[in-house]
Amino acid sequence: MDTPSSIVIGVGTELRGDDGFGAAVIEALRDRPGLGGRVALARCDGEPSRMIDLWDGYDHAVVVDAVRGGNERYGFLYRRDLRTGAPGEPRGNSHAAGLGAAVRLAGVLGRLPGRLILYAVHGHDFTLGAPLSRPVAAAVPELVDRISRELFAGVFAHGPRAESPGVAAAYGPGAQGRSHGSLMV
Repeated sequence: MDTPSSIVIGVGTELRGDDGFGAAVIEALRDRPGLGGRVALARCDGEPSRMIDLWDGYDHAVVVDAVRGGNERYGFLYRRDLRTGAPGEPRGNSHAAGLGAAVRLAGVLGRLPGRLILYAVHGHDFTLGAPLSRPVAAAVPELVDRISRELFAGVFAHGPRAESPGVAAAYGPGAQGRSHGSLMV
């Protein structure tokens, strides 16, 4: 079987409530029929050099994380193309800061994938020992479906349908894929 050209990296730990979103998405993707051989799946703590090592050599990388802050409801999903998005560092928790550093360092080193997509959920509870909050847990299957559709449709290779620099498409329970304007994550 050919080596996959895409990797999905779930950032965070299930030990801190909604910080386990990335891990939950990766585990749900492992159970998704038909993805075997199409995509590599990995988990990461968000440290920049480890993220670079994970996506190095792939044509397309998707990073999944939970972020704090913002005005949207908890469970709201953001999508941002980190190769073509507006300059500036994603805001949120420490992983988002690590991701910004990883993108800058990988660019300098020539180790960025051809496509680098961030999916982030607006988290609610990052308490040690807490489970995923209900709105964030509800976003897991929605994002797994979206990532699966994009992998099968070749979106990662060909670019998003309606995403331009500085504008992120927003998805979440009830959002039904509608764009909600300019969002920074």
